[in-house]
Amino acid sequence: MTIRELPFDLYVQILEQLTPLTGSDESIIVLISCLKTSTLLRAAASVSRLWEPHYRARYTICDPAKEQSRKRSTGGDWRLMYFERRRIDLETLEILFKIVMERGDGRLERAREVNTKFSFDAWNVLEMAANCPLPDTFREPGVSDQRPIPPHAVPLRFWAQMLLGAIARSDAVCTWGKLVSNDTPQSLELSFACMSSFFVCPPMKILSQLEELATLCKIYLIKHQIPIDPAEFTSDSAKLRLVCSSICDFLWSCGFEAADGERFHMLQNRFPHLFLTTHQATIPISLVYIFVCIARKMGVTAAPTDFPSRVLAVVSSPHPDVLEFFVDVFGSRTQAILTLHDDIPRFLIQVGIHTNTILPWISSASSTSMLLRASRNVLASVNNFPAGAAAPEVELHTAIYASLMINAIFMNDRRYLLNIMKHINRFLLDLLPLTTHCNAIMEDEKEAATTSHPRSALTREVKFFVGMVFKHAAHGYVGYVYGWDPSCAADEDWIREMGVDLLSRGRHQPFYHALDQSGSLRYVAEDNIRATCLEPAHVHRIFTDAPRAGMYFEDLTQVDERARFLLSPELNAAYPDDEAFGDRWLRQEED
Repeated sequence: MTIRELPFDLYVQILEQLTPLTGSDESIIVLISCLKTSTLLRAAASVSRLWEPHYRARYTICDPAKEQSRKRSTGGDWRLMYFERRRIDLETLEILFKIVMERGDGRLERAREVNTKFSFDAWNVLEMAANCPLPDTFREPGVSDQRPIPPHAVPLRFWAQMLLGAIARSDAVCTWGKLVSNDTPQSLELSFACMSSFFVCPPMKILSQLEELATLCKIYLIKHQIPIDPAEFTSDSAKLRLVCSSICDFLWSCGFEAADGERFHMLQNRFPHLFLTTHQATIPISLVYIFVCIARKMGVTAAPTDFPSRVLAVVSSPHPDVLEFFVDVFGSRTQAILTLHDDIPRFLIQVGIHTNTILPWISSASSTSMLLRASRNVLASVNNFPAGAAAPEVELHTAIYASLMINAIFMNDRRYLLNIMKHINRFLLDLLPLTTHCNAIMEDEKEAATTSHPRSALTREVKFFVGMVFKHAAHGYVGYVYGWDPSCAADEDWIREMGVDLLSRGRHQPFYHALDQSGSLRYVAEDNIRATCLEPAHVHRIFTDAPRAGMYFEDLTQVDERARFLLSPELNAAYPDDEAFGDRWLRQEED
């Protein structure tokens, strides 16, 4: 039986109905299947415009330079561009699986390979890997996920997240490095956005949010009959001031406001990805950053000033008859527009600065000075946390890491590098920008990669095992064992400070490396280990509260009042007998 083919245009129209999907290949599989059929259908499925919506749905983040190169090499053919990105996806996943399965500094080289070859082109596939389905044990009750669970899903998610962070932070360091020799007014938007890169939020997302705000602001101004043509308002002082005060009104209408009381010291209102979304009650520098970015997109010449006590925006005009003025975004509910003659001297006197030294405080501030001020705000926030509002430990370390990096780059002070070393071991693929300063850490990684801890006659006194869930006998916290020593391996100062020799068996007993439920690292004497199990609410929060658990464990088994984690490939290699040992302990219910 001969099947008559449809007209070419009809095939194209049918294929245009395929829904672009972010997390599924269903529509793409249909297109690819059509490429393998008749000549006419293959030609229809090859039409470039059919692939564009699927490309845009799946690939929302890219390396801008690489994207331009890709467009040139493919002639802008969206099908060929899609195939090229999928090739990058597959190569990235291959490297990611190698990172999951191996130990030591080989991971750093593989991370360097992804970062150098692909950078943000690898972002979307890594993001999908970082959100792949978890084993049923760790899922929230009632949450269904029909996607297949990949092998080693938990460590896969962990290392994908680590690699995303390494890419974003490396890009931030490069961006800031370029700022040292080329600090222009236009660099503020991107360089400030890069602060959020340390929290695995790419700057493109921040820039997109600011663009969306500018669009909404324009709609707001039109609705309120405020002029939006720069040719009209930049030549008229009253209209320019009206536009600027109206931008402040718009921000307040969107929920952006001055943080007061304890909220002023919250760490979350220091970083763009948070103060643009969940923490819109924020501090002056954050509000001025948003204002300046929106104002510039509206055609206003605006810049931050490094004013004492709180950052202001300075607004000028190319017209000589229009005098520059200042915008106090933070205080705009009371008075948005400030003048050099009437208001600025009063502000300076209030903070104890003589008006003879006014010029440094009213000039347009560089992006560098704003970043340094932002970093000081972060460190001040860490030291002045409001009661009951402490951020998770991982957020604290990330915020401090970002601030120290800014100071290391722009202050050229090696002491900041030494402080960075105290935090960088939490960012396991981040040695790339600081390799020359991390030889000791890299040597430790090499040694760890070749070290194995089999159970033998020498370790028969080690009663517990890697993967055990325990409760501390003295302090009551719950922890997860990820390593052990046959006897205390800490230095004498720690042993003395912690009173180890006062324990019943002192230092001559096994000690266990552990994570507590908040993600803090612990070193626990066997005398203080008590078997316990986890409440369902705690199981579902393990990788949120203690992300590093994802590096060590894959699943959880609980029997009565005992629990143990199944080990990741990394811990299985380091402690080759502990998986079976832990299983026997759990099943036999031995003490």
